[in-house]
Amino acid sequence: MAVTYVEKPPHVDPVRMRHITDEALLAELGAASVAEARPWRRRAPVWPDPRPEDVAEADRLIGTEVDFLDKGHGRSRLYGFHYLRWMMPLVSAYAQTGDPRYAREWDRFFRQWYASRDLVEGDWPGLDVVWYSLGITSRSMHVTRALAVFAEEPALSDECWLEMMKTVLGGARWTAEEHDEFRHGNWQFVNVCELLHTARVFADLPESGQWAEIAMARVLEHLERDVRPDGGHHERSPGYHLMCLDNLERAVAVEPSLARHPRRQAMHHWLSVLMTSGGWVPHLQDSGVIWPEGVAPAEGSHNLEDSGYAIFRHGDFHTVVNYGPYVGHELEPHSHHAALDFVLSGWGVPLAWEGGGPPSYDDPGYYDWYQATRAHNTLLVPGEDYTEDRRAACDVFSVSDGADVFAGHHHGYPARHDRRVVFVKGENPYWVVTDRIDAQAVWQIHGLSPWVERDGGFASSRGPGLLVVPLDPPDEVLYGTGPARIPDPATRTAEYGEIHSLGLRRADGRFTVGIFPYRDEPPSVPDDWTVHADRR
Repeated sequence: MAVTYVEKPPHVDPVRMRHITDEALLAELGAASVAEARPWRRRAPVWPDPRPEDVAEADRLIGTEVDFLDKGHGRSRLYGFHYLRWMMPLVSAYAQTGDPRYAREWDRFFRQWYASRDLVEGDWPGLDVVWYSLGITSRSMHVTRALAVFAEEPALSDECWLEMMKTVLGGARWTAEEHDEFRHGNWQFVNVCELLHTARVFADLPESGQWAEIAMARVLEHLERDVRPDGGHHERSPGYHLMCLDNLERAVAVEPSLARHPRRQAMHHWLSVLMTSGGWVPHLQDSGVIWPEGVAPAEGSHNLEDSGYAIFRHGDFHTVVNYGPYVGHELEPHSHHAALDFVLSGWGVPLAWEGGGPPSYDDPGYYDWYQATRAHNTLLVPGEDYTEDRRAACDVFSVSDGADVFAGHHHGYPARHDRRVVFVKGENPYWVVTDRIDAQAVWQIHGLSPWVERDGGFASSRGPGLLVVPLDPPDEVLYGTGPARIPDPATRTAEYGEIHSLGLRRADGRFTVGIFPYRDEPPSVPDDWTVHADRR
């Protein structure tokens, strides 16, 4: 059976990449011995400051045994395990304490990895666990940092040092061959950014000039072709956008000319538009909740037309409506099966929330919950499959002192779905959502606490929350639960918790719903709220 390769067909040279000899490495470094080559006389690699909590994490790693071949890590997690990020607390702890036992543990783990890397087998057909773009990117980042931090520590053996250098050198050679032409996606983007970083940090290596030339060409192509004009990364996922931007900043640190590129500035602006008053960006598509550093929320409402996100902002209230396309990917798309779905926040916390991204792509609920339409705040048509080619579009986006309006449609179902979202501003803001589809449908919204019937509608059982009032009574009311990350502005974390779904089923597919936020107790509903409904 023919294998379809996710990237290029294998091109791991057994001599130049996989098994570089000690003599060949020292010749590249222009040194006669490890003692001559090992002192760090290079540019310092870019890395965030060590975290105090890393010391305790490093202590937990001391003496543990790992199996680098164990498929029990999971189909996707096995690849991530070989990124070696889990070893980095040892580097951070050493940087803070100078304790040689952290270097000894790194030495032990790394040499085990190096000895077993040719034996590991993954379950993604056509994708090598070790020799692929994300793995090489991550290990280059981590190993380069470790080389610099442990440079003068005798507890790191010469044998380990040689293997670490070979890992960086072989990975850079592989990257230069793999990415000799442009292709969309975060894999190439981050890999070539790291290649540029490697070329500048190891400028003494004879091939560094060639690496830099290839990397710069690809980075510039990604800024022009993989970053949308509104600043959003091609895949529309905030987490992967930030991953690309963080790697771009590593490249900027060693190639300042990139700092002036307008798309780099646009990438920061894109995050500021999507950022809530709590400092977090919602977990749209396969993203996690992210907390970008050095970014402040952009004022006012914005339509990110190229990415397909409409954003309303007024005071502490923030709305994101998704009307963008389903986007492909090297391995599996990070787009979800939903359009015209929205997330609402106020007072820095989620009010109407969604499933977001999974804890792992091995999670059993990845397809039938996180990516599925039922985990999103949009219409669900029972018994109908949702098509990837949904042809979603924005028909109206208007901003005024009194109200912001979005209207759009999509063809994810056989019948066209039209939605209008009005954000009514003022001292007590609220939303009015109108939906039309020629099919039996369920209008869905997910909150952070169970729903209770109240005043002709449905209220969150605790605040901050929402009062949801349908203009016309539903034929049936449905309740459910599911997992999602819940951001906590106090700790800047987003642990998994439970969200609660409210479903309003109507046979005619016609819905007009008022959504009224509150801190402590459900508010009184304005008498004139229905004037904002779409009467068509």
